Amino acid sequence: MRKLIHSLFFIVLMSTSVFAQKTGDIKIIELTAADFKQKVWNFDSNKTFTRIGKTPIILDFHATWCRPCKMLAPHLQAIQNKYNGKLTVYKIDVDKEPQLAKLFKIEAMPTIVFVNSKTEFKSELGYRDFDQFEVLVKQHFSIK
Repeated sequence: MRKLIHSLFFIVLMSTSVFAQKTGDIKIIELTAADFKQKVWNFDSNKTFTRIGKTPIILDFHATWCRPCKMLAPHLQAIQNKYNGKLTVYKIDVDKEPQLAKLFKIEAMPTIVFVNSKTEFKSELGYRDFDQFEVLVKQHFSIK
């Protein structure tokens, strides 16, 4: 009986620490077109891409029905947590924001757009495992 109680206590303790880690995640913001104009690029006032701010940005163009997008989501969250303050990750649902998808010529998901320059961006198509994705982040943003 005592072993059972200790085992249950250990399980509860472990699940609590996992829960604490999950709730400690930095929330990735899902952008609407209005949010996008304030945080990334106001395409109404500036027709050519001119990003707002200086912090590197990752734009995750995804769809709720896209399985590779769902598989990539935890990697994006881990990158946001790991490089907090050095970059910002935003999610854009292509079904809810087709205008934004059109601006970036998104034809398939997931498409990840890396914005490091004031006037340029680079797109990467498809799922990557975490290590491959982190290599891309380091290449596009030159961060450690």
